[in-house]
Amino acid sequence: MLEIGGSVPQVDIEMLFRLLVDARRQMDPRERDRMASLLASIVNSRVPRAAPESSPMIDGASARLSAEGLCAIKELLRPEKVAAVAAYFRSRPCFNAHVHAESDGVPRHLGEGAEAFHYGCYALSDVIGAPHLIELANDTQLIAIAERYLGCTPTLYSLNAWWSFPGLGQRARVSQSFHRDIDDFRFCTLFVYLTDVDERGGPHVYVRRTHRANLLSREIPGVQDAMLCGEGYGLDDAINRSLGHLIETVLGSAGDGLIADTHGFHMGLPPERERLIFWARYGLHASVGPSSAPVERETVARRIPWSERAAYINRTLVRG
Repeated sequence: MLEIGGSVPQVDIEMLFRLLVDARRQMDPRERDRMASLLASIVNSRVPRAAPESSPMIDGASARLSAEGLCAIKELLRPEKVAAVAAYFRSRPCFNAHVHAESDGVPRHLGEGAEAFHYGCYALSDVIGAPHLIELANDTQLIAIAERYLGCTPTLYSLNAWWSFPGLGQRARVSQSFHRDIDDFRFCTLFVYLTDVDERGGPHVYVRRTHRANLLSREIPGVQDAMLCGEGYGLDDAINRSLGHLIETVLGSAGDGLIADTHGFHMGLPPERERLIFWARYGLHASVGPSSAPVERETVARRIPWSERAAYINRTLVRG
């Protein structure tokens, strides 16, 4: 028996999270945070948390992530590492969607047809194979921020890298207007700019304090369910009108980034020049799997210190 505000039966945690995948889409958003805390307690009963870490970066980012929903972080990657990552992706084929699973499956290289679409994303194996990124996603300070925010040892359940291309005359159907991600009951996303991003470079735009229903309700008393539930597409006018004072546009040089709870309203502005960006997503559990098969452990064995904890954190992306 587990003590989580009272006795509950021993459960198969993998099965529990699978059953809750659909439930999170229909649950009253006001109950979302309570459910997240309950699930974090269940994870903690199975997977001990690391000893708490503290540093100015961890403390500052954690506080702002909790209160506002995002925190910008400078120089996550140094210029020479960014150059190596960008050169690597320029040498690899990409696919014509925001994420690989939504593409037509046809590989296209830059300069050879990739730019005819809004997006060019990469296969999971290529993202993991890129220099420096899997190491960054497992950085101890970033893991500590995710662990503090989630309330349990995080699951690194998604890696992605993609180009946003300019000049197509209209916004992309997904991701270039305000929306919510609904991956988990609580999760956060690390974004890293791999090209310079100014106002014309396709910056990430976030509506602060919309990541939790109770915070949004303070901003808009009597807020309607349409702004609380689902993915939220089609609400741009309402958001600009009611929450414009909370909109934050994150600019940065290549190598800069941010951590955000992308359950809060966000989007990428359409760029006027090519933008390359990377994400790593941390959740309570493996409720959303990768879009392709995990890689073998040998692929990353020399790149990140391997332990039972690392195996747990990376288990949806790395097999073995």
